[in-house]
Amino acid sequence: MKWNRMKLFAIATAALLILDTCGVQAQGFGGVAAGARTLTMNDKVNKNQFVWLSDAPLESIKGSSEGVTGTLTMDPSNLLSIRGTISTQVATMKTGNDTRDHHLKSADWLDAYHDPTISFTITSVSSVQVSGTTAMGTAVGNFTMHGVTKQLSIPFKLTYIPASPKTAARAPGDLVMISSEFNVSLRDYNISGEHDTMGSKVGETIKVT
Repeated sequence: MKWNRMKLFAIATAALLILDTCGVQAQGFGGVAAGARTLTMNDKVNKNQFVWLSDAPLESIKGSSEGVTGTLTMDPSNLLSIRGTISTQVATMKTGNDTRDHHLKSADWLDAYHDPTISFTITSVSSVQVSGTTAMGTAVGNFTMHGVTKQLSIPFKLTYIPASPKTAARAPGDLVMISSEFNVSLRDYNISGEHDTMGSKVGETIKVT
């Protein structure tokens, strides 16, 4: 009877291990050779840009920044390994209004002269879920704006596109498309604006895509 109990316990334990293994989410792309790759942002593939929205009671402002550059390292078989920095230049930000653009880059706001770069440096990646050639996860890192750096968690979607005759016309090698959407509080980065504009004409929180 004692042996039967031990045997049953062993069988139950094995079953639990099998169930646990089946429940693990893939964290890399199957069928893709393992090994670190260097990814460099390239406008020939698709225009790299931040699009942002300021929604305030008196005004809604949509702008973009096209001076986006970055280099990441990634092992396609282990997306938790993604590291690198993506940045943009404040001087390239546009809202469709020259006067407003001047204010945006002034010392009262983003201060393009003293703090010309906005950047996000990835320090870890978590919660990766893979479906086919698309993965979703969370990138944690240091977001720097207006001379202030704070840790930020940003959800992302990544699509892996193996090299083919069709992709070769745009750029050599395998391609990776990355998109994300997150919110940034201006006050967290010591941006208060001028007069009573913040909160009335400019939203305190900016939605970034």
